[in-house]
Amino acid sequence: MKEWEIEYHVKQMDHPYRSTEKFVDWLEEMGFLGRGEQIIDMACGAGANTMYMANRFQKDQFTGVDYNGEYIDYGNTQITERVRYHNCKLLQGDWFDLNINQKPDGIISFQALSWFSEYEKPLTALAELNPGWIAASSLFYEGDIDYSIKLKNYYRGAENSYEESYYNIYSLPRVQKHLKELGYGNFKFIRFEIDIDLPKPDTKDLGTYTIKTEDGKRLQISGGLMMPWYFVVAYK
Repeated sequence: MKEWEIEYHVKQMDHPYRSTEKFVDWLEEMGFLGRGEQIIDMACGAGANTMYMANRFQKDQFTGVDYNGEYIDYGNTQITERVRYHNCKLLQGDWFDLNINQKPDGIISFQALSWFSEYEKPLTALAELNPGWIAASSLFYEGDIDYSIKLKNYYRGAENSYEESYYNIYSLPRVQKHLKELGYGNFKFIRFEIDIDLPKPDTKDLGTYTIKTEDGKRLQISGGLMMPWYFVVAYK
């Protein structure tokens, strides 16, 4: 792992994102956490959010999954000293080809869905694991419009090259329709209204910051993009 990657993951382990705290709060209020269930955290990175949930909900069993073996190896070295209970582990795995020994009761994904080229195949892959519920924090729009946004980030590429990534914004009605077709007929969502100020980065690279509107609300921006974060959960 590069030094900046370690710093990025450790920062989240030491100080969870406000969006993580609020998403977990919302799922707890909705009754999906703390019930003694088997829960998968998909695209967990080095497991900062997985560990955060494990410390909050002793009854649940959390398994973080990520395709990056370096992230998983590093995260597993941190679990012993950062997680108070024996209810957390990290596994290397492929979102689209996940072999697990036990069917999950729920699947949660933090800030990953919008980085795919589309939402249908990723959600279908999760539904094939047959969990009781699927939850995600991602970029959404409440109208019937999908936005396909592909970045070429020259800050993070080698000389004269760039790093490609998606920052797609998906239509909530379309996502709801797709999940219903997959057998998840109940659908809830809430817009994430951040309640703290985030400073603007020193560089013009990606990095979320906030600006206040005249009515006192905060808009989240990363680089040149507005970030309409929502929390969603679909269940049978």
